[in-house]
Amino acid sequence: MLPSVLPARPALSDIHTTSQQVKELKTAKVTTPQETAIFICALQDCHKLFPSRERLMAHRKREHSSDDESNIITWNE
Repeated sequence: MLPSVLPARPALSDIHTTSQQVKELKTAKVTTPQETAIFICALQDCHKLFPSRERLMAHRKREHSSDDESNIITWNE
């Protein structure tokens, strides 16, 4: 069974940017699963992100020497 939450990792805090600056940048976009594909490799706690199943499978062959189609976290299927 795959975890519903990925393991946490330390992140850097941005203590300089204000919410007004973020609004002015206009670089963010709200999306839906239908608009933004995401496939996450869950083999051996890898958790790398890919835009398609094909790219994920190429990664698995190259990095994990595997063609196992299980342990994939996605919201697109």
